[in-house]
Amino acid sequence: MSLETNPQDAATTATVVAARDAAFAAFKGGFRLVDLSDALGPDTVLWPGAPALEIADAVTHEGGGYHARIITTFEHAGTHFDAPEHFVPGGADTASIPIDDLVVPVVVIDISERAATNPNATVDVADIARFEAEHGTIPAGSAVLMNSGWAHRKQDALSYAGTDSTTDLKFPGFGVEGTTELVARGVVGLGVDTLGIDPGDKPDFPVHRNVSHPAGVWHLENLVNVDQLPPTGAVIAVGVPRVVGGTGFPTRVFAFVSRD
Repeated sequence: MSLETNPQDAATTATVVAARDAAFAAFKGGFRLVDLSDALGPDTVLWPGAPALEIADAVTHEGGGYHARIITTFEHAGTHFDAPEHFVPGGADTASIPIDDLVVPVVVIDISERAATNPNATVDVADIARFEAEHGTIPAGSAVLMNSGWAHRKQDALSYAGTDSTTDLKFPGFGVEGTTELVARGVVGLGVDTLGIDPGDKPDFPVHRNVSHPAGVWHLENLVNVDQLPPTGAVIAVGVPRVVGGTGFPTRVFAFVSRD
């Protein structure tokens, strides 16, 4: 994909590298790892109506001397990555996003208190202002994760999705105005501990469709353990497979967190 059609250009990547180098340099006492990915299996909560995960043995120990399976999965199942091509024709796919744009500093905005009483709460401009008043400006080249406390609902599909149908979903996400502010700051990724970047009551996906993906920003959805990260200072690594034309894929995501 050419730089003309991919907003995540060389200048953006240089910004990411500089921000990441600064974050790693701050780990004076070393770092620990935090796994942000849920296990993908038959009990994983999927978007209502999404095709179920299918797993079948292709070769068995008994029959072939080794074990291998065939896995059929929706690209957006479990903890997964959204590439801009998910909503933008011709946008970057999972094979074309530079690896440098997938290991980035991360900030965490906590809206869990508001989400406890408003299931469709969003990260908005006021949340960003409060965060920056306490922690400083969100740096260009970083990813922003939402901590809504929603991952603790994963054992109950109805509580996690808010419904057992494809309508009237209830879960927190990013708001259009808040995301517009973050895009203006030069963030490269967004992540949520819920089913989607857009909140459940926005079935037309205005953030995906109109704000983040058109700007070349990737997404992470269905994260876990976001509440174990500090507001600033961590670095995340996103291990999305390089699938040609991929709109997304189940992904291993983990964070480097200072031991200090």
